[in-house]
Amino acid sequence: MSASTTAMKGEDPLVIRFMMLPDDLILNCLARVSRLYYPILSLVSKRFRILIASTELYHIRVLLGCIESGLYVCLRSSTHGANPLRWFTLCHRPGRAEKVLVPILSPNSPTDFRTKVAAVGPYIYAFGGLINYNASSSVMVMDCRSNTWSEAPSMGMARMAPSACVLDEKIYVVGGCAKLNSTNWIEVFDTNTQTWEFLQIPSEKICLGSIYKSVGYEGTIHVRSEELGVTCKLYKGRWREADLMMNKAWGLPSTYCVIANVFYRCGGCKIYWYDSKERIWKTLKGLEGLSSFYRNGDVKLAEYGEKMAVLWEEFVHVENYRENIIWCAEIALERHINWGIRGTVEWFGKVFTSKEPYRLVHAFASTL
Repeated sequence: MSASTTAMKGEDPLVIRFMMLPDDLILNCLARVSRLYYPILSLVSKRFRILIASTELYHIRVLLGCIESGLYVCLRSSTHGANPLRWFTLCHRPGRAEKVLVPILSPNSPTDFRTKVAAVGPYIYAFGGLINYNASSSVMVMDCRSNTWSEAPSMGMARMAPSACVLDEKIYVVGGCAKLNSTNWIEVFDTNTQTWEFLQIPSEKICLGSIYKSVGYEGTIHVRSEELGVTCKLYKGRWREADLMMNKAWGLPSTYCVIANVFYRCGGCKIYWYDSKERIWKTLKGLEGLSSFYRNGDVKLAEYGEKMAVLWEEFVHVENYRENIIWCAEIALERHINWGIRGTVEWFGKVFTSKEPYRLVHAFASTL
């Protein structure tokens, strides 16, 4: 079929000419396009889908310095019993300036909301959870370049609902199972060597629980025991108690993240940042108008290319059903000498709407 015949059937002649280029030229063009457009471009043809999912495209983006963050969101449905989790990525809506969550249709994705997630580079790892009502040691990894899930090396311990954090491309998985002791309560996964080892630094004070929060912050890991109400950090090879004010506020129901080595948390319709010099939590200024939006549903914070992504739920009653809405905001962060850190809302809007009941589970950014 000639190009002119194809064009008569509705194909754009420019697209036809572009598709005649060799793969290396198309890859060089795609590498200069924001990944927010990739889900749309992958619909052009099967060839585009293959090229966009290729590792060659990622390597070219690295060489060109076109690396950016891609936002990934996991939602939980109460109507899909066997596999209630649905994964999405943020992209531009076709023909509009708006952004929208696009579903990732990949088999073998994690199915249990208790599974904990951590992102390193272009990979998102999922740890533990329940399989057939038993705690699992399995690890799944999604390659965000192709949005496909596969198995990774299993943990040494089965963990139902662990905590996970990242420091220096290593993932620290904490707690999540019974009968923990100072030799097995933390496992460390080296993402470069793809190997596991137990963190052999004893701490009888904090290791005797099962429910933890953890975060990589100020060059070390901080771990909070929810049962004991205490936060410890690794310092020169030993566990030491963290600042009292940091521990006290971190224990409240909240979502948190670290951006440019600053610890942020959201609670009580406000976002706070921790001033480690003054040892006090301070309100993130500049978001006064935005805070009125996330009053009722769950909220998630995520580092998004040294900016902050805030996602929150809204439930609206429409006639005889309840509409579920996920909102997203992108916040630029700037530190001022006199009055600390200020946020600027660069955009916000609805990114997901459904008549089915969905809840926020995870929000992470990968580097692509």
